[in-house]
Amino acid sequence: MDTQLYDTVIVGGGPAGLNGALYLGRSRRRVLLVDSGDARNMAAGVMHNVLTNDGAPIADFRARARAQLDSYDVTFRDDEVVSAESGGDHVVVTAKESGTVRARTLLYAAGVRSVLPPVPGLAPLWGKAVFECPYCHAWEVRERRFAVYGGGVPSECLASTLTVWSDDITYLADGRALPEDEQDRLTAAKVPVLTEGVRELRPHPEGLEVVFADGRTASYGAMFLHLDIEPRVAPLRPWLQAPDLESVQTDDRGRTSLPRLYVAGDLGRNMQQAAMAAASGGLAAMAINADLIREDRPGSLPEPPPPAPAR
Repeated sequence: MDTQLYDTVIVGGGPAGLNGALYLGRSRRRVLLVDSGDARNMAAGVMHNVLTNDGAPIADFRARARAQLDSYDVTFRDDEVVSAESGGDHVVVTAKESGTVRARTLLYAAGVRSVLPPVPGLAPLWGKAVFECPYCHAWEVRERRFAVYGGGVPSECLASTLTVWSDDITYLADGRALPEDEQDRLTAAKVPVLTEGVRELRPHPEGLEVVFADGRTASYGAMFLHLDIEPRVAPLRPWLQAPDLESVQTDDRGRTSLPRLYVAGDLGRNMQQAAMAAASGGLAAMAINADLIREDRPGSLPEPPPPAPAR
């Protein structure tokens, strides 16, 4: 068992967790970062919209970030956190392989999990020819023929946005009857709708091939869709008696209504983008450092604003 008392344990080694570790390391805090390596964006292979790292392989970005953190009191463990709970004046965190550690605070940046629709053949194409974020991926497939899948989560606004990158977009309703407002937005964007059911997706030299329920096929350069997501908060049960961390976040610096628990990245209040996740990690780290200073030297810093009412 690790007997050290860390200032902060960070769960999650993506942009939010890494930037939080950088801020805290530079604040002379003792930090342990635990990362399972199961990042949501790994399927894409590269990252975009991060200055100096546009198009950088995600694995290389993470490796370079860890190397830069070697200068500070930041320890890494490639492990999976299975539980985290309050220990009164500290937090108790248990990982699958390395056991239990204690920390004064916990920065939870484990992210979310994408829930792919149950369309046969879609999963192998995820991150290769099927995407969610146009800002992350549409440039690489610009001016091609796009399909927008709206058979699960309505995606008509996504279809309208994609008209910046392509003037050949088809909305696939997959047998779902579209509400009037959804149809109206597609009509206004001049996006045609195919109502036939989708049987499966297949790889194609142009990107992908859609096989419809009647056996007809159509090829596209890329498919985009909105997804349901699952907050990756299982290790926080039963400490977190809420469906997610966003619902208990009390300010824009990642504080929550649970003492000593902070949130950053896709689980908090921000768009799910790498640059914004990194910024939220820095904000949460500053909140942690300020709160630890206040705890060690009461009166040395002004009190934070009162928590926002629970939503």
